[in-house]
Amino acid sequence: MKMFVINDKKLSLQVLIMTLILVGMIIITQLTVVWMTETYKKNMVVHDTEIAGYLLNQGMDAHQIAMAFTDDKSDNETQMGAVLLKNVGYRESMNTGLVPSVKHFYRKFALVNLFFSSGFSIFLLIVFSFFASQREKQYRDAGGKIQRFMDGDIAIRLEDSNDDSLSMFFAKVNIMATALTAHLEKEKNNRLFLKTTISDIFHQLKTPLTALQMYNEIILDEKIDNPVVESFSQKSQRELLRMENLIQNLLKLAKLDAGTIDLEKSRHQLREFLEKCQACFITRAAFENKKIKLDCDNLISLCCDEIWLGEAVQNIVKNALDHTKATDQIEISGRENSLLIEIIIKDNGLGIDPADIHHIFERFYRSCYSKDREGIGIGLALSKAIIEKHGGTITVQSELGEGTTFHLIFPKLTNL
Repeated sequence: MKMFVINDKKLSLQVLIMTLILVGMIIITQLTVVWMTETYKKNMVVHDTEIAGYLLNQGMDAHQIAMAFTDDKSDNETQMGAVLLKNVGYRESMNTGLVPSVKHFYRKFALVNLFFSSGFSIFLLIVFSFFASQREKQYRDAGGKIQRFMDGDIAIRLEDSNDDSLSMFFAKVNIMATALTAHLEKEKNNRLFLKTTISDIFHQLKTPLTALQMYNEIILDEKIDNPVVESFSQKSQRELLRMENLIQNLLKLAKLDAGTIDLEKSRHQLREFLEKCQACFITRAAFENKKIKLDCDNLISLCCDEIWLGEAVQNIVKNALDHTKATDQIEISGRENSLLIEIIIKDNGLGIDPADIHHIFERFYRSCYSKDREGIGIGLALSKAIIEKHGGTITVQSELGEGTTFHLIFPKLTNL
């Protein structure tokens, strides 16, 4: 059987002191018992002396009186004596206060017991409170340092120089903090590298893409009078624009993932912001015979990066236009309560199949119902990333054939 050993010096000291206190209490208790016994014996002798003197004064034989106190008593004599004294009210159940010697004995040792037990309890409480306060101070200091570490002071460490179990635990926490700091530094370097790489790739793609657009525009400007060439040139132009939009969106999404985007937040009137988003699609909606309605109170304001959040809202409105037919309607509304600000984008278009609704924010996911429409399935993923970057959430409700509603929810805390 393995013996339990306490390696914590402070805890060992605490156990030692508590043990010494308990041993001291046992010794004091035993001494008190001896004292009580001696006192009881003295009181008993005094009591018997008083009785003997009284009987002698009443004319009883001195030898018989001495025999009464020194001879062994039979059970019959004990019973007879009990009956005699019971008749005059002298019994075990009588009030202690009626016997002066017993009353004095009780008061004396009740006070002694109260004094020693109270003193022991107070001393034990003081010792325990001292060690508890020392440990509590260590916990508070550690909690404060951990909070500072979480607030960005990654160089701070817990005090682990003492030879106790808590310091051993703090040492493990310090090792973890060092590893986490190294990981954060590595992550920071990776993000910087990723940002640089993304920028380089974008510029490498942008240059040939711009050249292709320029060549295609030259071909379109040339009046070749060849319908086939003109048709393919227009298709090529559309695909080049689509490719440029794809590259731009991928670049934005990659920057959000890398954490290299710093939002420039400021307070904006929500209605004015939504009107700008609506204006981007008025021409297309009119061309496709669709309506875009706006409903928002003029008093609502939202703290956001107008450019980035505008990108998120516009992607959702574009998605609604892509999945509605002529005469359908898209409603953009803003709501506010004491807890949050909400932007709602609702359409009465095709809706989303229940099998697809849990995947629509996944990158490059496209429903089987969208195969005949343009897009690569990155717009909603980008919108979700931007909204979450603002501290908000996005949810969707839809019924196939009835329409879709997106809820962009921003808690008031994000407006601070």
